[in-house]
Amino acid sequence: MRHQVKRFVISLCVLAAASTVKAASPTLSISSIPPATLQFSWPSNFVDWQLAYTTNLSSATWQSVTQIPLPLGEALVILLPLTNKSGYFRLQQTNGSGCLFQATPPIITSGASSTLSWCPVAGFTYRVSPGPGIVAGGNLVVSPTVTTVYILTASNALGVVTNFTPVIVNPCGLASVSNWNATLNFSYQQTATAPGFGFNVTRTAMNVTFHLTRSGNNGLFVFDGTANGTVSINDTEDDSSSGTLITTKIVGTGPPVPLISTFVLSINCANNTYNFTAIVGVDGTETTISDGMSDSSPTTSVAGQVAVFPRALPVGVSTLSGSATLPTVGPFTIPTNDYFTPNDFIANDMWVDGALTDATAAPASVSWSITPAP
Repeated sequence: MRHQVKRFVISLCVLAAASTVKAASPTLSISSIPPATLQFSWPSNFVDWQLAYTTNLSSATWQSVTQIPLPLGEALVILLPLTNKSGYFRLQQTNGSGCLFQATPPIITSGASSTLSWCPVAGFTYRVSPGPGIVAGGNLVVSPTVTTVYILTASNALGVVTNFTPVIVNPCGLASVSNWNATLNFSYQQTATAPGFGFNVTRTAMNVTFHLTRSGNNGLFVFDGTANGTVSINDTEDDSSSGTLITTKIVGTGPPVPLISTFVLSINCANNTYNFTAIVGVDGTETTISDGMSDSSPTTSVAGQVAVFPRALPVGVSTLSGSATLPTVGPFTIPTNDYFTPNDFIANDMWVDGALTDATAAPASVSWSITPAP
């Protein structure tokens, strides 16, 4: 086994290091990060090497640093608290059998067990949370009912090292949720012209929340009619295609209209994905102005329609969330196949006569957050 030794001595925040490098061994770098942290790094292609330390070279007792290195660019990095002690660090080749805090298996079904394991070192006190607190030995059997991140702290006179490992309860446990709250936001603005038409369209949905309930046992959840939030439409269409200017306006702000608004969420346990479709409508007033005459009437309009195509169920959390910035001219289909369009006749007219000859717009954006509901 080849290894590289680096000694550090801290004095007045100055770091001094000496090293011996052998062929085919990674270069270990040590730097100080204010206010009180040491950063250890080595090339990321040396994944089978592990950081170890000792306070006395003559004792030949090297202790493995149990913290899992994090990838950062082309390096593997470990951060440790800075103390007023002195010591020696080196990289040890593990031949792929390094001892790290880990869960086996890392993914379980509800009701099953996983074993947390680590390499105990004499002189350290180990604690696992959530769980029993102080533990002896190098393993602990756990049976979480939901995805849980376990924390292992190893402490001695030099300080404390903290490690994390998740035990993931099958993501398709999400399909067993009875109720969801699905919160949707979108924004769309466009000023454009087409032959005989001029348009000024603004559509928003601000924190529009749909309450979803299970529909059978197939991972399908549907809107139960309970919704809140604010939907807005402010549209103007100038139609001069007949030779007479006819201006039509639709203005409305208020809660989503249940009879038109809808939300359908599908969770697919066969491939651990989810997708949804949503339609948001609002009550407003439609006004038509022609030859100086004005006529107004109440109307209900669809402010927008969103379709998010299958995405991977998240690991370690129960919230399904995401966002997208969409092209400025719609309907919008982006590389994920997600789809958004502002609906009703004004928006549809914007494309029915062919490509727009002029269009300026703020990018359309869509975001969502779907969480289990009480």
